[in-house]
Amino acid sequence: MADALISKLIDDAAIRNLIARLAHLADLAPDLTAEYYSLWTEDGVYDVREPIGWKPGDPSQAKVVRGHAELKKDRDMLRSTGFQGPGTDVWHANTTLSVKVHDNDTAEAESYWILVHGHGTPHIRRIGHYHDTFRRTPEGWKIAYRIVTPNGGSHLHTGKSP
Repeated sequence: MADALISKLIDDAAIRNLIARLAHLADLAPDLTAEYYSLWTEDGVYDVREPIGWKPGDPSQAKVVRGHAELKKDRDMLRSTGFQGPGTDVWHANTTLSVKVHDNDTAEAESYWILVHGHGTPHIRRIGHYHDTFRRTPEGWKIAYRIVTPNGGSHLHTGKSP
């Protein structure tokens, strides 16, 4: 019983650190190197349910990105617009994080995100909700599916990833 509890606590800590590292790399890494993409499963999905970012309300900003190649293309686009990365003064703050380890190979996390813009007087650009699904791999826990729902989103998470 104690070993199972310790194992779950170790998994919980690893997942929390993975979520934090993902935000740190998005905001601070000069180039999104292999470390960033190594946090995702090869078939990982980034699912933005409502328009987000620098063009709130623009339906073209809602998207589903699948796999490392599409994720890289999307991240390169975000960086080219000044939405994220070093020098943008845009910061991803993750808070109110709850992790649920289901079994030895799957877990989920729910959290709120706050997108802060730091030029001049810092201000909140957007807030929203993450629902993350994780899969254990031989290299450790990785994000398999991230649902991003901005504040005011009409498609709030219902409990299961598609």
